[in-house]
Amino acid sequence: MHESDEPRPEIDVVEAAYDALDAGDPETALSLIGRALVADADDPVLHFLLGVARLELDDPVAAVEPLERAVAIDPDDAEFRARLAETLYRCCRFEDAAPHARSATDSDPRLALGHHVAGLLAERRGRNDEADAAFARATKLEPEAFPRPVRLDENAFARHLAEAIDRLPSPFRDALAGVAVTVESVPDEALLLDAHPPLDPELLGLFAGLPLPDRGPLGPGGELPGRIYLFQRSLERFAEDEDDLVEQIGVTLRHELGHYLGLDEEEIEAAGHG
Repeated sequence: MHESDEPRPEIDVVEAAYDALDAGDPETALSLIGRALVADADDPVLHFLLGVARLELDDPVAAVEPLERAVAIDPDDAEFRARLAETLYRCCRFEDAAPHARSATDSDPRLALGHHVAGLLAERRGRNDEADAAFARATKLEPEAFPRPVRLDENAFARHLAEAIDRLPSPFRDALAGVAVTVESVPDEALLLDAHPPLDPELLGLFAGLPLPDRGPLGPGGELPGRIYLFQRSLERFAEDEDDLVEQIGVTLRHELGHYLGLDEEEIEAAGHG
């Protein structure tokens, strides 16, 4: 057998891990990568795949370390940088994410993820034109992975919110008398960092306050009214089209009102179909 024909186990493991991630099976990918790292702890691709698997298991905090290790070993890989930027963003480490997103797009302008993360970071700084330009670049490169956000002006969003309120089931509509509804662009950093671990910066909505069943009589020393936040640009990025955006406004509002009412997820779903 020629040397070039000899099997390369590390290549087989990497391909199998990629296949598992593509199949939506990050647990299998983790198992494969863990065994491979014992044999080769300096392979940046293995560290990268470990971070991606943890990210797909919705554990961005645990994903940071292996992705940082991959970048340390191979700082010129734009995909490593872009994925690290995405992960730091999801951990609400926005300042740490920015240079990696910038490096990724500078190194590889055709890497859609880098532009998408750059857009998210610009959006958080209130640079909405810059954000939308970055989102448009990501959409052009990978339209299925990064569809163009739906955009509504303030008046149109308020109109759709009013329509969503009118369509609420009566228990939810009645509950609005005791809770304020605020529309913001994206979740404020202080709001995200008030929880441990931090909340997902891609939140569509949030109920802040004490649920109604846990409240005592209001008065001096009583609880402040609850508040529901709807995050317009997050909803616009989540929706497939304007009709879907209108639907998601109602779904998110109902969901957060359910938390105010002290309902669990199944009860919220059941009430929404009642």
